[in-house]
Amino acid sequence: MNAYQIGKMVLFSAGLGLSQICSALVDTDPLAEYCVSKSGTLTPMTAWFDTNQGVIEGLTERFCTFERDNGYLVIGLSAFASDHANIAATYMKSLPEIKEGSKLLGEHKARSGALGLPNPSSAVCQKLGGTTINYRFQGNFKPENGGAADVCTFGDGSMVSAWTLIYMANHRAGYDEVKNNVKSQPLPMPGG
Repeated sequence: MNAYQIGKMVLFSAGLGLSQICSALVDTDPLAEYCVSKSGTLTPMTAWFDTNQGVIEGLTERFCTFERDNGYLVIGLSAFASDHANIAATYMKSLPEIKEGSKLLGEHKARSGALGLPNPSSAVCQKLGGTTINYRFQGNFKPENGGAADVCTFGDGSMVSAWTLIYMANHRAGYDEVKNNVKSQPLPMPGG
């Protein structure tokens, strides 16, 4: 066997080993496994910010996403699949129906220079104590396939799209199925 053939064997073996290690890492992530087992898609999304110097990419977070009734549900992976109670799970599981004229949909004041009209999902997020990137900066979370998600982040770090919260509360077709599969438990609420 010459040096070239030995080199090819070493590279092949190293590649096979790396492939098995990567596969094992994915296969042993219980949060990702739970997401996929409930017909979700594990979707990494990167935060982006539009600045005077151009677009800056921030941290990448993992989400469990679903397509239902021509809608796109976006839920932070930990908020959906962990054993830990969190604020996002609390609202996903217990937020009452949000009717037209609800104070939660109230007037949202767009940040100066923000594009577009005030978004009711941003108002809901803020009134529930969460925040979106777009509240402070022009930016958002975006999946690799494009688009953007109105991710609402709560004080405990749990995340969910504010539109997902609204549609879950209002029982949009297919959304109750996803809500019922949220593994994370709601926080105990006073008087609840």
